Amino acid sequence: MNESFVTVVGNVVADPVTRPTKAGRPFASLRVASTTRRWDLETRAFIDGNTNYVNVAAFNALAANVMASVRRGHPVVVYGRLRVNQWQNDKGEPRTSVEIDAYTIGHDLSRGQSLFTKPDRVQLDTNDRLADQAIQESFDEPRSGSDEVGGQADERLVGLSEPGRGFTRREQDADTDAYEVVGAG
Repeated sequence: MNESFVTVVGNVVADPVTRPTKAGRPFASLRVASTTRRWDLETRAFIDGNTNYVNVAAFNALAANVMASVRRGHPVVVYGRLRVNQWQNDKGEPRTSVEIDAYTIGHDLSRGQSLFTKPDRVQLDTNDRLADQAIQESFDEPRSGSDEVGGQADERLVGLSEPGRGFTRREQDADTDAYEVVGAG
């Protein structure tokens, strides 16, 4: 019940790697270094403080997007659930590691620019009936009445076919009758 959530701002120390969980689902792991900086009145300059290293784990679509977007040296902002692990090494010496189960990871835009690209919908099970390309495309279409202006649907928005808008036809023109039921009977 009592969980700690943290936000860490830092740099990625090494390229993220992907691994499977015990259940076989992929996840991405990366390591982030966060160094405190403060203004020193005597030298009238910023000085670096201690560096904290944090292991970060990302799952599902976040993991796929991290693998495609984040590289060593990138400045990132990580938000997630904090876990502090205490254990002993082979020599019996106590060790501590800090991990974050990430909910969101993004580039730190105060230190550079980034271009957002919406990827195709990630499907882990290609045998799933929802993996059908026509069904996936329908998820990007607007819903009836979602772009209402004064109580009526705005046909300019519904009928747009601009690249990157995610829809190319009106909802009432969708060809949902083209699907057939397999294995019924």
